[in-house]
Amino acid sequence: MNDLHTEEDVRGFPRLCLDPGRGVERAPLQLTKVMPQALRDAVEQYVPYLAELREAAELQEEQGRMARQRYADELAAFIHGDEAGPARLA
Repeated sequence: MNDLHTEEDVRGFPRLCLDPGRGVERAPLQLTKVMPQALRDAVEQYVPYLAELREAAELQEEQGRMARQRYADELAAFIHGDEAGPARLA
């Protein structure tokens, strides 16, 4: 990964990751989940708005995890006969 000196190098490495040959192809979404920090930093150096998009996506994912956990907690409260609902969350 030390060979990311030019924009073409930075484009080429993820391109190779997406299509390494031998009939293997990956989706860009998969790459966003496993991209090493050094590559992410290099990409975002050339395309700064991708950092904003990534940060927004990470924030929304965290908010989604929190909302899912809240839902699960409230469902568990209902199942076990505990007080459930907005009043309990206040």
